[in-house]
Amino acid sequence: MAYPSLIVIMYRYIDPSEDSFLKNDNTYQRILKQLDNPFISNLKSEEDKQLILKMIANCYHKYHNSIKTKSQSDTELLFSMIMALLIEQSKEIEILCSIKNQ
Repeated sequence: MAYPSLIVIMYRYIDPSEDSFLKNDNTYQRILKQLDNPFISNLKSEEDKQLILKMIANCYHKYHNSIKTKSQSDTELLFSMIMALLIEQSKEIEILCSIKNQ
């Protein structure tokens, strides 16, 4: 059953790393601004909004040097952020699969 695994993956994002530097980070603020109207503001529950914001914050915190290096336009910035999120999720899935197979 894939659903419980998804919950475990998402739960790992609920307790984010120290993100005080994100409040003054212009690149991070650009990402949030670009994602707010088309995506985040359309989520139904406040819990879902907070979860996705924490996922983005954690991922940006971990990969901010790579995201900033390759991103000039807003489109490139969002693409870099999405790729970082996909990489992080792929790592989480591999961890869960290795635990399941033990």
